[in-house]
Amino acid sequence: MAVPTTALLTGLTAPANRLSTSIWLVAGFLGLLGGGLLMLFSDLLTDRIVWLAENYRIGALPLSETGISAVGDGLKIWAWSGIISGAVLIPLTHHEIRAVVVRTIFWLADHIFRSLPLAVDQYGLTFIAATGSVLVFSGLTHWSLTAYQDVGWFGGEDGVSEWWSVATYLVAASLAGATGWRLRRTGYSGLVVFQLLLAAIFLIGAMEEISWGQRLFDWDTPQALQAVNQQGETTIHNLGSGDSAIFSLFFWGSAAALAGGALRAVWHSTGRVTNADFFLPSLVLAPALLMIAVWRIGDLWSPISLPRLVMDAFHYGPQGSEVPEVLLGLCIVMYTYSNLKRAKRLPIPGSATRNENTRKQAEKRNSLISLGWLR
Repeated sequence: MAVPTTALLTGLTAPANRLSTSIWLVAGFLGLLGGGLLMLFSDLLTDRIVWLAENYRIGALPLSETGISAVGDGLKIWAWSGIISGAVLIPLTHHEIRAVVVRTIFWLADHIFRSLPLAVDQYGLTFIAATGSVLVFSGLTHWSLTAYQDVGWFGGEDGVSEWWSVATYLVAASLAGATGWRLRRTGYSGLVVFQLLLAAIFLIGAMEEISWGQRLFDWDTPQALQAVNQQGETTIHNLGSGDSAIFSLFFWGSAAALAGGALRAVWHSTGRVTNADFFLPSLVLAPALLMIAVWRIGDLWSPISLPRLVMDAFHYGPQGSEVPEVLLGLCIVMYTYSNLKRAKRLPIPGSATRNENTRKQAEKRNSLISLGWLR
């Protein structure tokens, strides 16, 4: 059973504050220690990781000088990341600094986004079951499309995986359009425009997946396009280095979505619900987003990515683009469906429901102030 937000707030006692202080201190110290050790032993670790990569990656091909240099550079990036993380986390052991951070988060919520009279996200059994289902789906997708990637009807052109992507794009476009239509009466005009833009993007994505019907209706690619398209088809994403740009977009998009989901959870934990919920995804999608990030981390980073090395060791390393595309389809359907559900719960401005929810949000905010987290 989910713990109500009010109960969580009233449970922030002095011992809990001391425990949270210790967590920030330990995390910051480990970041500094780990970053320092990586920096100190970077050459030794580079040799070991290169050995692992050459012996456990599919094909066991030696890394080039460029690849070895990339491993060393990557280790230094991880080292600096640890040092910077420690430098940021250790000051958060001070209650006053944490209070400033919390006030800043509330300021962002108050001045950039508009409050919504909706219930906060709950993290009980329903959340656990939904997240577990996404995790299972992500694992099965990775296994099946890696083990049977050469089965044409399943993972090839116009196979099951590709038509899944087409279907999910079309469903997401319909859900985003329905959300925009529903929001038109609530006074959130910016959200209406955003939802309609999403619907257009998803519709274009679906058309790109089937080359705008070229293979369905068997019409030829224009000569000018055929000369610059990697697949010789009528698609935008196969022009020049479009694939590389899309792979980067997959990685950074999933990383940004994970960060946005964490921010949404922080706001909801303090009773703050805003129209940012129509931009930021729920953490339910975290397993799929993490899988997308691992698959699209990039070839230069794969030798220092532990998940990639483990996958390659069991001959299930990322190949092609079907897995992240299938998981993206799942994410956008769940995301747009969640938006539509929230849009349906929005009352017409000025209704009693809106006023009551605003009052409850104010009470939760006052609880934070009384506990010293806000001033």
